Amino acid sequence: MSAIQDELGNIIVTGNDTDGKNRQFLTEIMESGKDQQILYELYKETARVIMLVRDRLEREKPIEHKLEEIIIEEEN
Repeated sequence: MSAIQDELGNIIVTGNDTDGKNRQFLTEIMESGKDQQILYELYKETARVIMLVRDRLEREKPIEHKLEEIIIEEEN
């Protein structure tokens, strides 16, 4: 399995993982023993990750609003 990010920032997972053994959580990177380098890279990317999350939340707001309206209509 592999994950790629499209031009809109969505993560797309490709491949076939029926038994769950192929899932990767990047733990092998953390276990490499290069703690200082890893922490520095994470520090550098923090702002980018925050911007990507904010962008995605803003793009999902209209969808979330529509879902809330549907739920309210169903309750009445």
